[in-house]
Amino acid sequence: MHRLKTAVFGCLGYRVIKYVCGSNRVSVTGSDLIDRYVSQGRNIIAFWHSRQLYLLYHYGRYVRTPTISILISLSRDGDYAAAVANRFRQDAVRGSSSRGGSRAIRVLADKLAEGHNVALTPDGPRGPAFQVQKGVIRLAQITGTRIIPVSYDASRKWTLHSWDRFILPKPFGRIHMAVGEPLCVPCELSAEGVEDYCTRLQDALTLLDRTCAERVTR
Repeated sequence: MHRLKTAVFGCLGYRVIKYVCGSNRVSVTGSDLIDRYVSQGRNIIAFWHSRQLYLLYHYGRYVRTPTISILISLSRDGDYAAAVANRFRQDAVRGSSSRGGSRAIRVLADKLAEGHNVALTPDGPRGPAFQVQKGVIRLAQITGTRIIPVSYDASRKWTLHSWDRFILPKPFGRIHMAVGEPLCVPCELSAEGVEDYCTRLQDALTLLDRTCAERVTR
């Protein structure tokens, strides 16, 4: 029964997301960074757990190649998210910090070596919201790849009362997406250095959030 529910959710979710996101007018800050880095592959694209819906739609709609591999938790909710991602022809890698984390990191490293981009939510899957955890920094260390921070906001939206304050855009509004300069993490770092890069990424994402909020309220 769960497998059937997952398949139905994937089909309906795909159609609803395409309709809602496609009905919004979109503007982008940092579109040159997409051409310069993202379209070349081998990047870690980092965004808050609450921002994933539109950003994954945008990638599938406007970037398409190279393939993006998305880390999705092994929970039942993750099954639904993976079903939608597969409908968008995106590669779902299952695992999290609490379940299957070591295997997921190895798989993501292999995907990067193959030329994929990798999408991570550095405050997921359980939070605390808007706080960068160490996993994204460690993946950048062991693979030597850039971290590209990304965010978005919508003029018309629902904000869920969930731990991450998940954003659901409403139809026929405006969406602004912002792409930040890449963060390059040295391979050799002390524990304090890892914490410093977590703070740098967190500050970059917070600044992009502010930029997007200002643009959609104009």
